[in-house]
Amino acid sequence: MGRLALNWIGLALAIVLLAISGTPLLPRARQAVLLLQAAEEPTALTALQLSALLTSDRIAAEIDGAVAAGDEELARSLLAVADEHGVEAAPDRRAAVTAVDDGSAYRSLRAFTQGAVSGQADGAAALAGVLLADASGVGDLRDILREGAACLQDQPCDRIILGLASVGLAATAATWAGGVGAPARGGLTLLKATHRLGRLSRPLTESLTRTVRASIDTEALRTMLRSGARLDLAAVRLAAGSAVRPASAGRLRRLGSEIHDLYGRTGSRGVMDALSLAHTPEEVGRVASLARSMGARTRGVLRLLGRAVLGLGAAVAGLTQTLLAAFVWVLGLACICERLGLVIGRTLWSRPKHRTPSARVTVAGALMKRLDPRHQPNIPRA
Repeated sequence: MGRLALNWIGLALAIVLLAISGTPLLPRARQAVLLLQAAEEPTALTALQLSALLTSDRIAAEIDGAVAAGDEELARSLLAVADEHGVEAAPDRRAAVTAVDDGSAYRSLRAFTQGAVSGQADGAAALAGVLLADASGVGDLRDILREGAACLQDQPCDRIILGLASVGLAATAATWAGGVGAPARGGLTLLKATHRLGRLSRPLTESLTRTVRASIDTEALRTMLRSGARLDLAAVRLAAGSAVRPASAGRLRRLGSEIHDLYGRTGSRGVMDALSLAHTPEEVGRVASLARSMGARTRGVLRLLGRAVLGLGAAVAGLTQTLLAAFVWVLGLACICERLGLVIGRTLWSRPKHRTPSARVTVAGALMKRLDPRHQPNIPRA
């Protein structure tokens, strides 16, 4: 077998291997490029991620789980996501979502009362009771007296509840004065309720603990407790404004406003889902931004994607490896194209393997003529 034939066989094998490896690699590389381009755009990033994993089986399993848990809001949100992306949901499954009953009026009234008294809220009715208690200032005063006294006596206390109640009480005064603190007031109550249920993510809990621990003014806290013991609510509000230092209070109010905005679009359970995923206040704001564009679909998206809605995170390393593999594939394609051009050129314009006898004679005669002294040029001597 000639050398030219071996070159053709080698090229054919290389082309086959390149085609086999490129079939799964190139679509993944295209998806990686799109994901990296949309990394800072929550809505676009979410749409790309959903298109890659949303199937009828997955959406059916999630809807069935929401129905079994009695979570009608989540089930309807998942249906909205499925309809948005053209994924079919069986008619009997839609009927099951419609038939979900959150409970009787009596259970709702009991949950409302328990929420107002204890501050615990695991549903819409209980949360309504908590919001009413905090909006009047009574709920925050209860939390300040309970947790503040324990903290001053070096006993176990919840500094997050204490800090949120202090900032919330000051926001209540602003709300009564002109309504300017209403969003922050409601958001801080939601944050307290989520924390009490243990639904805050561990990193977010640690972040809030550091913020409150560094910002509580002990002397102002003592003044606030003395006023609270006398049930002087006006004095407590005044002291609460200075119990938490301004920088920290501003950060907590901004976080409360983001949570209130999220609550208006996803409900209390949507807030709890988001706070269980977010690791920082900035990530809470990212979910709120996503909710502004996705509305009722937000809970379904959070359920399907989890922390992926907050950014690429650890997936960046995998995407980068995919792009590097695609670069190597393109480089291999370029090398094969170059080699193919050379082989085609040698096939079409192959040179003769041996010189003709006349050519050899001509070359030999020219060489002898060069070596003959009689034919050397005369070089004048100096």
